[in-house]
Amino acid sequence: MSSIHRDDNIEVAKLTGVRDLDVQGRFKMSELSPGVVYEIAYIVKLTNGASGWELPVTLKITLPGQGGREKKRQYSLLEKPRGVWMELVGGSFQSMARETGEVIFDFYNHDTPSKSGLIIKGIIIRPKN
Repeated sequence: MSSIHRDDNIEVAKLTGVRDLDVQGRFKMSELSPGVVYEIAYIVKLTNGASGWELPVTLKITLPGQGGREKKRQYSLLEKPRGVWMELVGGSFQSMARETGEVIFDFYNHDTPSKSGLIIKGIIIRPKN
């Protein structure tokens, strides 16, 4: 079993009830190997009592450069299984030699109703196969 999907005893963020969800992170493009295609994935689980996921979540990547190129994906969590870890891939991008600036990644849903029962185990930045 992949370590990504094990239920190790680690600290995680659990959403208990909000209307606006916004998780954001960033890293320097210079920390990546040039010419490699990377992807960003979120490791999440919905609890058995999860609710409020009628509208999709948006995963966005903003790349450095002129105007900040954006890539977005949406996922409906309504039909996703409960009680199991799953990966939601936010997208992929290629790092370029001598590229500066930061990659910003977001996971959000700003729509009503109130949402609960989402656990975020972590975010992975990895070479895409």
